[in-house]
Amino acid sequence: MKCFSRLARIGIATLALAISGAQRLAADLADDIAQVSVEATGGSQAHSALNSFRAQGVTRVGETEVEFILYAARPRGVRIETLGEKTSLVRAYDGVHAPWKIDNPARPPRRLGRQEERDFILEADFDQPLFDYKARKISLDYGGECLVEGRPCLKLLATVHFTDVMTLYIDCASHLLVRRDREEQREGKTVVLETHYSDFKKIAGVRLPRRIRTLADGRLLHETQIKDYEANPDLPADFFSPPNSAWPLD
Repeated sequence: MKCFSRLARIGIATLALAISGAQRLAADLADDIAQVSVEATGGSQAHSALNSFRAQGVTRVGETEVEFILYAARPRGVRIETLGEKTSLVRAYDGVHAPWKIDNPARPPRRLGRQEERDFILEADFDQPLFDYKARKISLDYGGECLVEGRPCLKLLATVHFTDVMTLYIDCASHLLVRRDREEQREGKTVVLETHYSDFKKIAGVRLPRRIRTLADGRLLHETQIKDYEANPDLPADFFSPPNSAWPLD
């Protein structure tokens, strides 16, 4: 299986890595792959110019469909408004304070549950993990080649903020990030969460996925379909901030 065969530098690094197994070469090869992938998604300039977006779509959990509007902004602002038949749910995080939610207009805002809060924070990074990764305290190492749903891919091992570990899968044909794995503790046991990305579309020059599937130990948890993206919408300065100034830090 040969990936990125057009890039001589990566081919040479792969050969050297196979011969020596040096950790530095693994990091160098990972950096080359990351650069190629960022270029495939639109390039650093386009990524830098996309500071926020609004996405509208639907999430399917079993037979249930839930419509939502997602707002995200650099570096870690996220707000999800879930539209139900009888009630609505707003969850938000500003990257500084603990995430908050409002699920009943008659009740004050509340913190999320412990696991939900951790997941919300882990998913809050606006940029994909390969863009400007060093400045964002993400380390990468080359993890070899594999197949993802029958497609040749390269694996990158990513450590985020020195603690959270992920495995990233880069498609050899498109050079896009098509899957991300991370381990999570659920009900006292370790579960591997797989997030699959597909159906990419250019939004302000950046290719973003419109179909996102999440699996736990191979079992489908939910599937999201993005119907529409809006680049750099006008958002109030306090759009992601908690409803009161005394809200605890994360």
